[in-house]
Amino acid sequence: MRLSPVTAAMLATLLGGPLAAADRAPFETVRGWTVERRGSDTASPACRMTHTEKDAQGELAGVVIVSIDRGGLTLAVADRNWDFSAGDRFSVPILLDGKPAGATLIWTGDGQILRTALPETIVPALLDARTLSLRFADGDKPLVAPDLAAAVAALRRCAAAPSNGLAVAAAPPLPPRARMATYTVGLALQGVLRSCSVTATDAQRAAVDTKMSALQPEMAPYEAAMRAQVTQSRGFACPTADKDAEFQEALRRFITLSPDEFATMIDQQAGAAPAVSTVKP
Repeated sequence: MRLSPVTAAMLATLLGGPLAAADRAPFETVRGWTVERRGSDTASPACRMTHTEKDAQGELAGVVIVSIDRGGLTLAVADRNWDFSAGDRFSVPILLDGKPAGATLIWTGDGQILRTALPETIVPALLDARTLSLRFADGDKPLVAPDLAAAVAALRRCAAAPSNGLAVAAAPPLPPRARMATYTVGLALQGVLRSCSVTATDAQRAAVDTKMSALQPEMAPYEAAMRAQVTQSRGFACPTADKDAEFQEALRRFITLSPDEFATMIDQQAGAAPAVSTVKP
């Protein structure tokens, strides 16, 4: 039972999944981009467009989001291998067709996410570029952002469209990431304990259920989406005989560690996986 898909599940939850989209309605789909608008009673509701990237196993690996509000564009990039402290600010050049854009962009980090406002001076060149990438000290990261000009045109149509006059109730704030990660893994563990031939004592099974019951009230609005993420992930299949020791260790840690400690362990294990390379500025 590998735990690295939890990071992908959290990424989908925070950026592209049904939890984050509770106050948004689909507007248009263009060349792989999903354009959404936020419910509002103003004449120009905020809109955003999202493009997701999956790895060879079909797991969510990254997200590119461009949003427009009050006329300006904001770019957000997420990668499941990043780990930035909340509020970190630094300069990361953006390359257009392999050449640095004219303006210096200051990005703000938060976990797996980087955000920056796009100066109007570079937007025309950005839309004309065939390839985009970010230049870090240890290498360039290509951005999967196809047909950006067509997608931004749809985004602007969204922003210019008249409001329907109906306000959409805001979704409740997401629980802390560590608790969501713990609950996501707990759902997977419960599924394995119920469906697979694994060794676990009655006390261990009861401890898992007790911990999940304590977390469940705050997760209730999001549980259906989290269960869908667990179901879609190949990382939570029944452990084979050679993976039993790994499963037993995951079970022990889930029971004994706090949510913060357990989420840290997940990130460390994902970062140590041979196929994963951490990108840092």
